[in-house]
This record gives sequence, structure tokens and C-alpha cells, in this order.
Amino acid sequence: MTRIEAITVSCGYGDFLAQTLPENLSLVDDLVVITAPWDTETISVCRKHSVRYLETQEYKRGGAFNKARLINRVLDQISAHDWILHLDADIVLPRKFRRLVDWAHLDERCIYGADRCNLTGWDRWQALKRYAGAWDNHAHQCGHWFHPELQAGSRWISAIHGFVPIGFFQLFHGDALTQGGYRVRSYPIHHGDAARSDVQFALQWDRRNRHLLPEVIVLHLESEPAKLGANWRGRTTARFGPAPASTTSRLATTRPVS
Repeated sequence: MTRIEAITVSCGYGDFLAQTLPENLSLVDDLVVITAPWDTETISVCRKHSVRYLETQEYKRGGAFNKARLINRVLDQISAHDWILHLDADIVLPRKFRRLVDWAHLDERCIYGADRCNLTGWDRWQALKRYAGAWDNHAHQCGHWFHPELQAGSRWISAIHGFVPIGFFQLFHGDALTQGGYRVRSYPIHHGDAARSDVQFALQWDRRNRHLLPEVIVLHLESEPAKLGANWRGRTTARFGPAPASTTSRLATTRPVS
């Protein structure tokens, strides 16, 4: 059985984490969340589910939202002896995730990405749970499908570098991070926001070692339609939850971008 430690950054994403954490927690062997001290919603969600979390102010060190610093901080807090899954706070794993990964016969020299279906809106998320019980993309022992009513997310395929697994789902082995006791791969910290460091991280593997994991299709929750990069410098999109009676509410724990 493949052992998996998951790491998640949640700064102003406690509303999403409240939905994804119960779905994902049983599908990994350990999960660590990193957040900011002001994000009491994320901290409350972690405490409710007895999930280990770290608080740090470094999310703004060297940029508006330096996600790379947070990821590196978590990488230093886990054992990193087995497989590591970097997973965004708004991603739901399929219910058969562990079996799908075991079937894939992973190569420890490689980094893996996955496809995603985008689900926009709280009501649609509630409807899916009522109808299916949980997110899945595999049935009848051989059927593998994208939900016909949900938009499939795009893949990152550079004209120079080819396919690159991006940050919403990156699966890699801890042994690939070190060599001779020294860290040789980490998240580049100098970009200053969440726009590109995930690509820079994955590009530390040659193309022959960057793979799509076709067995896995994850679900990406969205509160509203948003332009590309809307949250790269901090959370700006609407809260993921039931529509308020009056006006659209914004996330109470989101700090303004300065």
C-alpha cells in the first residue's frame, strides 16, 4: 500500500477547507495544513477534524502572497519518507483515490499531476453530494469519465517544456527532494505570489519524469466564475457557502491585498 502525506496551504480558504477536508482526510495517511494566525476559520476547521496545522506570518514575506514559502515550511515538518501530495484547499479527491494510485504503479523518480473537473457554486456541490454521495470518476471496474455537466480544467503544456503538473495536485516522492542528505528540490520563493512557483517546482524534474496520472480526476470547487489568477495574490473571490439573504458576502477572514 502506497503511503501518502498531504500538505495544503489555506490562507482565507477555511470555507473551502470545511468542505474538502472531510472528503480527503481518510484518503491520505497524514495531512498538514499551513495558514496565517488571523485565519481563525481554517484553524477551527483543522481543530474540528484533529488535523495538524501550522501558523505563520511568512505568507507575505517577499511578496503579496508567497505561497512557496508556506509549502517549503510544511515540507520541513513532515517525514517525507514516502509519497507527498501537494493539494489545494479547494480540491476534492475521488473516493477511490488510494486504489487508483496503487493501480498506477508509481515511479519514485517522477512527479505526477491529475486532471480536474470544475464545479462552480455551493448549490451544485450540495446537489452532487445528495445524488452521488461523494466525488468519483470510476465505475463498472473500467469506466473512467469526466462529469458531463462540469467543465474540465485545462492542462499546463509549455511549448518549450511540455506537460507540467501544476499546484492544485502534485504527487512526488520524498526521496526526490533530497540527495546525499541535502535538499535539492524545493519551491522557488522569489516569484512573490502564487502565480508560477508551482510550475517552477515541477520543472525541476525532466519531462520524461513529469507525468499525468490518468487514473485520477479531482474535483475543483469554485464559489463563482472568476478570471485566471483572481486569487494568486490573496483570496478575492466570494465565500463558498449558502447564498446570504441579502447581499453577496465576501470571505470574512480574507486580508486585503496591499
